Amino acid sequence: MDESILNHLFLPHYLPNSADEDFLIKGKHENEYKLLDCLDEYFNSIAPTHLPFTLPIFRILHDGIKRWAAFQNPQNFSASNVQSTIEKLSSGSFLPLYFHTQNASILIEIDEKNQAAVSAWEVLLSTSEITSSFTRHYSCFPVATYRLCDRNQLSAKTHCEVLVDLMSKTIEYSKSQNASGKADETLDVPESHYVCQWWIQQFQGLTNNDTAEICLPFKKKHRDHIRSQGGPSPFRRSGLWMTIKVVSQTILTKSLKENATIVYKLFITHFLTKIVRRLNKIDHLLGPPTSEHINQWIENIRNDIQDKINRIFPKSDWQQAVRMNEIRNEDLSMENFHLNNTRICKHLCRDLKAYLDGSVVPEALETGLYTNGYYGDSSQNTKNVDYIPSLESLTNKCRYTMGVALTRLEIWVDTHLEQWINHGGLAGRKKNFQDLLVFFEEYQNAALTHYGSTDPVGYSRFILASLTIIRSMHRKLCEDDILKRLNSHSIQIPNLIELFEFLVLPNRDDMVRAERLYDFFKEFASKSYPDLLTDIKDVNAFGVYYAGQSLAMNNSIEQIRRQAEIDKQNKIQEVQQAKQRYKHLMDSIRGLPCSCYYDSKYNSHIECDVCSIRATADHMTVRIFENPMPVQRESALAVIFELQMPSEIRCYREVLWQFVNRSKRNRKNKMHEWLSVLPHETKLEPFYKGPDDCKVNLVSSTTSVTKNYSSHPPRVGSTAVEGFLFENSLEVRISPTQPIEFKEEHHMLTPQLNHSDYKRLQFAINSTGFIQNDVIAKLSNCSLEIQPKEFVEFGSFRSGHRLQWWN
Repeated sequence: MDESILNHLFLPHYLPNSADEDFLIKGKHENEYKLLDCLDEYFNSIAPTHLPFTLPIFRILHDGIKRWAAFQNPQNFSASNVQSTIEKLSSGSFLPLYFHTQNASILIEIDEKNQAAVSAWEVLLSTSEITSSFTRHYSCFPVATYRLCDRNQLSAKTHCEVLVDLMSKTIEYSKSQNASGKADETLDVPESHYVCQWWIQQFQGLTNNDTAEICLPFKKKHRDHIRSQGGPSPFRRSGLWMTIKVVSQTILTKSLKENATIVYKLFITHFLTKIVRRLNKIDHLLGPPTSEHINQWIENIRNDIQDKINRIFPKSDWQQAVRMNEIRNEDLSMENFHLNNTRICKHLCRDLKAYLDGSVVPEALETGLYTNGYYGDSSQNTKNVDYIPSLESLTNKCRYTMGVALTRLEIWVDTHLEQWINHGGLAGRKKNFQDLLVFFEEYQNAALTHYGSTDPVGYSRFILASLTIIRSMHRKLCEDDILKRLNSHSIQIPNLIELFEFLVLPNRDDMVRAERLYDFFKEFASKSYPDLLTDIKDVNAFGVYYAGQSLAMNNSIEQIRRQAEIDKQNKIQEVQQAKQRYKHLMDSIRGLPCSCYYDSKYNSHIECDVCSIRATADHMTVRIFENPMPVQRESALAVIFELQMPSEIRCYREVLWQFVNRSKRNRKNKMHEWLSVLPHETKLEPFYKGPDDCKVNLVSSTTSVTKNYSSHPPRVGSTAVEGFLFENSLEVRISPTQPIEFKEEHHMLTPQLNHSDYKRLQFAINSTGFIQNDVIAKLSNCSLEIQPKEFVEFGSFRSGHRLQWWN
């Protein structure tokens, strides 16, 4: 019974596939009344003097629930009991009834003048209405209320017998089409108009009450789930529970007016103990004070719920105290063991209970963070704004599986990243960005390996988490007046906007996150200035702009060029001196004949002095000079920016670049790094202010002229002075991106149907378009194990999911 009640109150993921498998609604809903028994027991468990429930309306509500609970039991529902109960209704009381056989409910109310009013409404929507669209379904209340000129009509014997018949017999079912196209009456809910219309109209002397004056309007959402495996009785959420909520809010609204909504929600929350989730909704309803009496009730009930939270939910760091106790016990030496030591045999749950009771203060929190200053394990208090989780700690120290550890990192990014990155202001920004880069590299490498191409949901979470990190870093940078120019530069991530179409988002929170990220990156994709990863020497490139505004960077350029000019003049002098030596040698042999001869005794060629001197002069070389700094100003600014850019910009660009290269993150390119070739290595290295392990570097597709001439420098005798002097020969660019192909990533985000009955429907999952007609055309491929209707529904499976989250 308990499991069945939980099924209807909370709709967990695993629900019965048939009404016959559920305790409350199996058979003819013979046990459904026990929901009212639970509510009655709830009221009985609260002392009459319990402060939150001293509002007079709750006594009236409890009396009505108690009367209803006894009355709804099929074993007690007879014409005589109905007649007796209605006759005993006093002024201000009410009596609801739920007819599952008619899919309708009625409410009988007696006002202060002892006059009766009746109303009726449909409870559950038809199966076709629930399953035909992804839009929310609401019912509006209050419904029309009719006043009776003579109350005795309600207690007439014939009327009471009609109510008994309506309670026990279904008159007509809603018509629905089964898979074969034939009408199937048992799979849908009964028609409600026999109660909602005929039952009302059979009373004489009815007058229409103006419900707007006595009851403010409200809506009830149909949170219905339908579970069926082709049987005659699908599982559906209890209509009685829907009726309980409608009646409760109606009675409270008529009494408390505008205060009724928050009182109703607190009342239901207190009953359900669906605490944490509902308190968030309640906070949005709190408005300016209206009635001191009502406000006092609201405050008391919220405090009562908060106390229940503290009793039910353990503190987030309780495991740390238990873990530290285990470590201390393991460190005890063998000679200190005593078999009669009761602490050795104490079960850890007793330690846990002591901690939850507040008698144990965990020493773990006093030990602080990991030794590296910012990494902690899973038990670290996430309220500490300096805390950033570590995948290594979660998997090695806390022994989480990789899937759980990645989920914890993704939750931290979603819930704590903004607070963490904003902590410390501009002063702590540099270290925060460095820490976040390490976090991202660790997370991306593990996520891509773990999710791979077999987990579309996990890969979608990876996309959202990565984009959230990029967006947070970008926003933080733009808060700085010096860096706010980034707001005008585009963010180009290939195929990203198209990729949003195929994300697999299982809940509404993920859909909201995805929509906000989509809006952000779509806005920045159309910015006029170039992004950080393309042409860094463009006149509008961010690096060119930033370096042009930086006095320090301009001074560095002048210093490099000044030194280059000195080196150039020294090279000219060196070449001129070499040419003078060459001329001196050649003058010394001018006009002298060659006297080389062959020595037959030693069988060798003997070179004369003239030829030896000529050979020496001809082989005289001087290494060339190459300017390490480009001549063009924009290129020079781009180079110095790459060498001396702020650490935060470098970290942000590293994260962006690694995400763009997520599929080929370890592939080596054939580029030549500026700081690895001469003369740039020696001339520019002193000006470099970045780390040694950057993924994004200043590179060139061609090597330097200096390296090309390193093995065969120009000859002094045949080369002019200008032939030894070269400007910078390297391209000004950064490590190229190699984005993942859209086709490959589309496949990674597409669930794969491995079941033999559904494998032929894979084409319907590959697209988010509306291809239901294509599926119908392939109906001949439908397996005998599944219904044709189920086969056809796959035509809108993925397009429906897309429509749901885009709206």
